[in-house]
Amino acid sequence: MTQEKKIIKKESSEPKPKIPKPNMALKNFKFNPRRNKICFFTEQDIIPDYRDTNVISKFLSPNKQIISARKTGTTAKNQRLLSTAIKRARYLGLLPYTVNHKGLDGNWMVN
Repeated sequence: MTQEKKIIKKESSEPKPKIPKPNMALKNFKFNPRRNKICFFTEQDIIPDYRDTNVISKFLSPNKQIISARKTGTTAKNQRLLSTAIKRARYLGLLPYTVNHKGLDGNWMVN
């Protein structure tokens, strides 16, 4: 008493389109191909230095956190130099660690 199953195939003239499976890492990534980001330091031909607080402070968020290279467009080499320059400037007291950070004189360093 074996039962045989018949498989019915529908013949269609159009092939099925291949739908790629979404990669989980790229699911939430927003890519904008129209905007070309250029490194500020290579464009100006300067090296990030801890003494240039005006230049360095452009790469800090309002909460005084270092902005990522993906958002600013800096190259990997200049991002490493920038992060060490910011950390040195913070250590010397030229830049605050946070928004509400007390300086050596006891006053709040709010800009």
